[in-house]
Amino acid sequence: METLEKYFGGEPGGYFYREKTFVGTDEEYLEAKKNSSTIFVSNVPTNVREERIWELFLLCGAVKRVIMGLNRNTLRFCGFCFVEFYEVCSADMAVRYINGFRIDQVPLTIDKDYGFVEGRQYGRGVFGGRVKADKMYLEDKHQRDGVKRRRQGRFLR
Repeated sequence: METLEKYFGGEPGGYFYREKTFVGTDEEYLEAKKNSSTIFVSNVPTNVREERIWELFLLCGAVKRVIMGLNRNTLRFCGFCFVEFYEVCSADMAVRYINGFRIDQVPLTIDKDYGFVEGRQYGRGVFGGRVKADKMYLEDKHQRDGVKRRRQGRFLR
């Protein structure tokens, strides 16, 4: 018998993130998030299609629109999206019940958002995608360069 437990991760994160583009105080930001019907979904596998996002979040209520995050250079999906609901309670349900849900064995991270603003659908990373992807690329490149140097050292001896 298969259970749903394998699709869910841990508890919702206890961190505070303030969006860089928001103009206002921290209190205004928190109030805007509280009254918003928009959520930010990160850690989405890049092979996931928009239809799967719609199907998943329709479980929480009527979805107004889904905005897929795009690499600003290639315009390809880069692993995050915004989901706008018609009602605030639907967004709250998504954060409470779907945060940690696994798609292709990858747990989604869901947080309330103060509301979508045009331009936020593009990645902010150096290469046009997510900053997280840039960090992983640079770490991998650094490790590969270290291996090359060691190999070259062995051949020179």
